[in-house]
Amino acid sequence: MNQKINLCVLIGFLAVFSNTSFAQDLGCNAEVELDGGVVEVAASSSGDDTENIQCALNAAVEGGYREVYLTSKKYAISGVEVADFVGDFRGNSIATTEVTVTNGALDCEGQRAALRFNRGSPKVTRMTLKIDEPCSTAGGNASVIGFYTNPSKCSQRVVTGFVERVFIEGGGASSIDFTTGVTIDAAPECFPADTSEALPTSSKALGGLRVNRCEIRDLDMGIFASVSDGGQVDITSNSKSGAGAAFERLGIPISIVDANQNTNIFRNEIAFNDVEYSGGLADLFGTTGIYIASTSASPSSNKTSISKNTFRDGGVHAEGYGFLTGKAGKSLTHEVVLSGNTFNGSDNSTSGAGVAVLDTSDGLISGNSFKGNAATWISLASGDTDLGQLGSAVAGWAIVSNTFSSSTAPTDITLDSNTEDNVVGRSQNSPVVDDAGSNDVLGDSTSASRSFGGASIVVGPKAMFGAQLEAINGRDVSLRKLGQ
Repeated sequence: MNQKINLCVLIGFLAVFSNTSFAQDLGCNAEVELDGGVVEVAASSSGDDTENIQCALNAAVEGGYREVYLTSKKYAISGVEVADFVGDFRGNSIATTEVTVTNGALDCEGQRAALRFNRGSPKVTRMTLKIDEPCSTAGGNASVIGFYTNPSKCSQRVVTGFVERVFIEGGGASSIDFTTGVTIDAAPECFPADTSEALPTSSKALGGLRVNRCEIRDLDMGIFASVSDGGQVDITSNSKSGAGAAFERLGIPISIVDANQNTNIFRNEIAFNDVEYSGGLADLFGTTGIYIASTSASPSSNKTSISKNTFRDGGVHAEGYGFLTGKAGKSLTHEVVLSGNTFNGSDNSTSGAGVAVLDTSDGLISGNSFKGNAATWISLASGDTDLGQLGSAVAGWAIVSNTFSSSTAPTDITLDSNTEDNVVGRSQNSPVVDDAGSNDVLGDSTSASRSFGGASIVVGPKAMFGAQLEAINGRDVSLRKLGQ
């Protein structure tokens, strides 16, 4: 009988003190504890939480725990990196959990992301992340959240990242470091040592990214994605309560380069042309909302669906673009659908376009509303071979069922001389069309009163596309704001 009593007491003792026992087994400081299956991290009194958060993530991977929870209000980190984490890295809410990246503390030549996840399926959620000048060497290139392939074995390249209910705020265009909110890409270590060589297809990232119900502002790029082999990228339902937009004061809110991914950009608020840069990025960054480019390093196909978003032109520059896409160095199939979006222009926008398409055929622009002023709302054009673009004929677009009744643009649709067999449909509130090619302009459209063939509306997107691609395409090395 006494043995049974002793056994019951022992079991009860273990049950009561199990959390303490497991916390000691994590091998972390006292601020890191295990509560059931959740690894909890309290803020450190030292003011630097890097070691504790790093230890918590490592312990979660090793122990198979699927949640790391920040229980305090404020944290500061230099940079943490973890491989194969599957689960949630979360705070309590955007309003009550804040993580600040310490100025000058991040190795931007190596780690390159304040929260770096290699492979795995991590989710970052319910917190505010702040960054200003994170790099230990001024003028470096860093991401707040980075989802990467395996840096030590580049053939291991599947990573699926989730960012939900997160507010990311940077130091703005005046900061020296080049910062990006969310990146999914091949690990920087997997790019060739010779920066003139293209990233091998066998090293490109696989998997996907989802960004949902977030706000990103005052960074150089909001989201950067380059996923191969039909990966899935969903940027959805990112809106802001009150005035403003979920994506605002960003050099480029959404940028996609050399991808073969199914991209769904749905129900977002995107401000563009609402911030001014100086130095090498002046009149270049801050002008474009969504930028999609391909180079000779691209896979053979890409798909983009942009629907039910609200675009707002801030009018900071005369030349701004809500959506700009093109190709350089290689022909590939890029399926583009723009449907149900609202484009709001600015009286200051005397060049540029709401939608500018270069060297890309067989797309659909349908059900969109174009309001206010732009030099033109839709521009289809072949690229400039002198700028490394293809210069190919653009054909097979259907521009149908849009609404131009609230447009004050001098020309609503511009089709350059190397466009053919594109259709401008009836019943679109009589858009003003400048057709310099061989296209089918149907119904109640009216002809432009003047040609823009020699003005910046045709030259502009080609030069802008090429210059932005040059700035972005060196992403495996530090991007310098000054002296680009």
